[in-house]
Amino acid sequence: MRVLIVDSESESRDAVRRAFSAAGDQVRGVPTVSDGERQLLDFQPNVVIAAVGPSDSGAALAFLESARSADPSRGIYALVDGVRLEDGVSAMQRGIHDFLWKPVSEGRVALVRARFAARREREGWIEEMRLRLARAEIATSLAGLSPRWQETLAAIQREAAANTDVLITGEAGTEKESAARALHRLSPRGSEPFFAEDSGDGNAEGTRFIADIERAGIAQQHALLARLENTRRPRIILATDEEPGEAVAAGRLLPLLFETLRDHAVHLPPLRERGEDVKLLARQFLHEIDGALYFDSEAVEALLAHDWPGNVRELKEVVRRASQLADGPGIGPTVVTSVLGRPLASRRSRRKKAPVVRIAVGDSLADVERRLIQKTLEFARGNKKKTAELLKLSLKTIYNKIKEYGLSAE
Repeated sequence: MRVLIVDSESESRDAVRRAFSAAGDQVRGVPTVSDGERQLLDFQPNVVIAAVGPSDSGAALAFLESARSADPSRGIYALVDGVRLEDGVSAMQRGIHDFLWKPVSEGRVALVRARFAARREREGWIEEMRLRLARAEIATSLAGLSPRWQETLAAIQREAAANTDVLITGEAGTEKESAARALHRLSPRGSEPFFAEDSGDGNAEGTRFIADIERAGIAQQHALLARLENTRRPRIILATDEEPGEAVAAGRLLPLLFETLRDHAVHLPPLRERGEDVKLLARQFLHEIDGALYFDSEAVEALLAHDWPGNVRELKEVVRRASQLADGPGIGPTVVTSVLGRPLASRRSRRKKAPVVRIAVGDSLADVERRLIQKTLEFARGNKKKTAELLKLSLKTIYNKIKEYGLSAE
């Protein structure tokens, strides 16, 4: 790892250099920002550290932002005096990853190195996912690392391989057409045409996608059900914004059509249930618009605080509008909250909407219990005590159930 240190105080600069050198890193230390700018080109560091003090905080932060913009994969750290916490906070607000206190300890250096390695590994995995999606011509809006979304991606891959007709469910804006295209691209029919809506009726190849099937009318659904009996036809992927059981009960979805496809259903969870996938997606959408732009830490907090009633579609539009309002590489909370249409404080004060566990006749009690506990854990952000309180169970029972079902408590 190549580490660049910019600090006018030679004693602290040498201390940081020794700590990183002891860990086996290549280190260069320089006293001024102008020296640091030259080293960015000559040394090409993976990690950049700059002292941020009362007399030079503006220049130092601008230098760190420039280093980050030139190579977003870099680890960017502010070196601050132990009595000036505000300098560190200001640095974090400008998109800096972390900060080191003076005097720097070997333990803190080890922690910074570990976090940087973890971040590089995570970003490498994300980039690999992005490349895989791109190779398959699948929308990046289907990326995500949350346990809920990984279950969804596994279901998409499973149904793609099965090459059967599929029902996709999920709220408006959850990218159901993108999921349908992914199913098609990953299936044995992937090289054949993909038909949206009512096109492709006369073609026996490819995949036909029909959105909002509950709005098609019962007569059209009967005709579609009859066509499902024909073996020489495109693969059919239906989608609905409604919970299928409710649509059937309301007379908007043909019961037999639902029963035919229910064993091959893929549910797309709402964005509010996907945790930090919001951050990942926002950064990917922004990168597609302009690779030099980024959301600072408070802007990310604002994005995470929003409940996203419009789901991924809304997030994509918010990112697009925020990029247009940006007056520099760093997009702050003011821009984000103005796009969202209300101040951050009012969003924080709102009660978090509880997610819904979908239960269908035929689901086993064990499976229902597993999904209920997992969703409650996610709602409680991994807090097992709160999960136990919400489910009116003992904390010991929650721990036992997590172990029994192999649940994620992150």
